[in-house]
Amino acid sequence: MENASKALIMAGSVLIALMILGALVLAFGNLTSYQETDTHTTRSAQIAEYNSQFETYNRDNVRGSDLYSLLNRVIDYNRRQSSSGTGVTDTGQDLQYASMEISFSFPSTNPITDLAADGRNNLLITKSSYTISEKTATATTNTFEVDVKGKITNLENAYGQDSLTNLTTNLTKIFVDSVSNAEEGTIIVKNFNAASKRVKIQSFSDIDTKSDKGQLKGSTIRNDVYTYYEYVQFKRAYFDCKDIEYDSNTGRITKMTFEFNGKFN
Repeated sequence: MENASKALIMAGSVLIALMILGALVLAFGNLTSYQETDTHTTRSAQIAEYNSQFETYNRDNVRGSDLYSLLNRVIDYNRRQSSSGTGVTDTGQDLQYASMEISFSFPSTNPITDLAADGRNNLLITKSSYTISEKTATATTNTFEVDVKGKITNLENAYGQDSLTNLTTNLTKIFVDSVSNAEEGTIIVKNFNAASKRVKIQSFSDIDTKSDKGQLKGSTIRNDVYTYYEYVQFKRAYFDCKDIEYDSNTGRITKMTFEFNGKFN
């Protein structure tokens, strides 16, 4: 009897131990499942938050000024956050997120010459389309950065942003092909100097670019201002978002395509 009692006690102990072990395994499984759910929820929230800053541009009539801000944001993201980032402190090398690509174009029905000043050829937006994408050792440099952003930065450094804005506003009062008398030339010089805070001119010949004689730091004053005029026009133009693509693995936006719709404001 005593042996039987001990056997029952041992069996009961084993049963209780198995029940405790089973409870622990179940609890651990539930905890793991909860952690996975929480991680998935957090990741989904992060993806939604990331996409929301770009999905606001997924519409018609996106102003060029807003598109310009988006282009700069994507350039910065590709360098700092995507897997193509090259800086030693870039987080993208660890995150391994795909780089973003933004493209915008001017269809043949709305030629890019709509941006040009005084019926001239384009000096800034010289291509029918631009693409901003990842930058790697083998990839071609983004033409937008060199052809557009770089030029605008240089002009603003040379003239000052306020001066360039004033000069583009007063184009018809400053840039003419010729003057009939000295008094007209004096008025034009005064108009220019009143608009420009940083750069002053002495005579009408400094801005009469009929033979491209007017020089400022190696570039023609008139062409510089006309180039900036195109930048102002670009910011006034409206673009429609034609396509948006998402990464099949991460759900993050990887590509957006825009097209000029011919409208200005």
